[in-house]
Amino acid sequence: MTVTITEEQREASDNLREAMRMFNHAIRKAAYSGLHVEVKLLQLHRTEGRTPVPQVDVLAKL
Repeated sequence: MTVTITEEQREASDNLREAMRMFNHAIRKAAYSGLHVEVKLLQLHRTEGRTPVPQVDVLAKL
C-alpha cells in the first residue's frame, strides 16, 4: 500500500520538526541557566472530529 503525502502535509511536518528543534534548544538553555523546567502534554478536544490535538504547556521557574 502506497501512501501519498500532500505538499501541505510535508510542509507541516517540516515546520513541526524545526519548531521542535528550537523548542528543545530553548528548554536546554533554560535548564542550563539554572531554571527548573516543567513540560506537560495536554490534549485539546475539538468539536469537529474525534481525534484530540496534542498541546504542550511549559513552565520555567527557579
